[in-house]
Amino acid sequence: MSAPAPKAAVSTMKQAPPPLRLPASLKPNPTPVAPAFESLPVDKSQCEKAIKALIAHVETIQKRRDEEDLLGESDEKVFLVVGLKRPAKREVHMPIRLPLVHPVIDPRISPVTLFVKDPQRTYKDLLEASKISFIARVVGLDKLRTKHKTFEAKRLLLKEADMFLVDDRVVVDVGKSLGKAWRDAKKQPVPVAINRKDLKAELERAVSSTYLQINTGSSLSIKFGTTSLHSTSQLHDNLLSLIPQLAVRLPNGGWSNVQSLHIKTSTSIALPIYNTTLDDAGIFSGPTAEDLAGQQRALEAKAAKQAERDEKLRLKEVRRLERSATASGKGREEKKAGKRKAADMDDVVVDLPLTAPIVADDDAATTTTEEVAEKPVKAKKSKKAAKDVVVVEEEPVVAEVEETRPAKKTRSSSDASSKKAAKGDGEAKVVKTKRSKA
Repeated sequence: MSAPAPKAAVSTMKQAPPPLRLPASLKPNPTPVAPAFESLPVDKSQCEKAIKALIAHVETIQKRRDEEDLLGESDEKVFLVVGLKRPAKREVHMPIRLPLVHPVIDPRISPVTLFVKDPQRTYKDLLEASKISFIARVVGLDKLRTKHKTFEAKRLLLKEADMFLVDDRVVVDVGKSLGKAWRDAKKQPVPVAINRKDLKAELERAVSSTYLQINTGSSLSIKFGTTSLHSTSQLHDNLLSLIPQLAVRLPNGGWSNVQSLHIKTSTSIALPIYNTTLDDAGIFSGPTAEDLAGQQRALEAKAAKQAERDEKLRLKEVRRLERSATASGKGREEKKAGKRKAADMDDVVVDLPLTAPIVADDDAATTTTEEVAEKPVKAKKSKKAAKDVVVVEEEPVVAEVEETRPAKKTRSSSDASSKKAAKGDGEAKVVKTKRSKA
């Protein structure tokens, strides 16, 4: 007889849970496709002429500055100034990344600071393991809150670097700790995803790009180079790569919202490179049919949302009234108002005539109805009014009852006269002593 086959061991271990989905911050945001430069109504030759004239002006100013001031600045930042037809309705605190052909800053010359989560040492080791050497300093959140708490310490930290990066998981906490000094200096920390697989490429993209700050004004400025770090051709390449991105990054319609484009340095005047189409009289003809249709659609959508909001409020009020209705057909508030009115009526004092006699005691005689009717009787008061009003109870009217009282002792006339005489002698003595003292 063959032995029975052994039973397979049943595993009591639970199956591993499915892998968690990656958060949205770890997935790269899809970059909107910018149109080609040739499809935009901007003249490429005009851009080149404006840049050459701007560089020549900066060189002239620099020579004069070197003669007058030995410690004069030799670096001028170049900006693209965008004039808008319709400004943004609200300010956007998150800077918009705009890639460029040539990086705006050189990390070997301009330091870069990175704000990270705690512990700080973990991310320093991560940068060393990834062979990232262009980050000059790493500051943890705890260190930022303690060591750089005072205004003087924050001001020194702001001057240490030309660019600041921040872990996208602590953007809000870092913003609360830094305050508004970074925003006033146009050095807002740029969010980066530290948990990306290729961390070095993520940080390089952040450093090599420029950024657009959306405000509520009708003019925006974007830095796309410097006179000391970039040549004329490099500035021209950056400008040609920057202008098409405005068509998909600007608020209120993209390129249709652009009124004018100028380039300037930190201390120079603005040179125009583009203006919207003007009529024969040199006046802007106004919005196109597409702009008017877009505005009408926006107004209709806004009116529809407002109507939907009003309808929700109306239905909410109807449901509230239905819930508060009672069996008698009145609402709770009306019922409470009726109770309060009834309580106020109970507090009124009414004089009522009394026709029946009041018997005080079995042994005592009753009073007549005329005597009782002369005294008013107060009506009952509510419990609420009883706290404030003190009711004085009247004693019952009782007939006089003859009692046998002991006779009082009478004084004789001789005793009374003797006391009066003694009192008079005492007063006379007091008068005599007063006169003698005088």
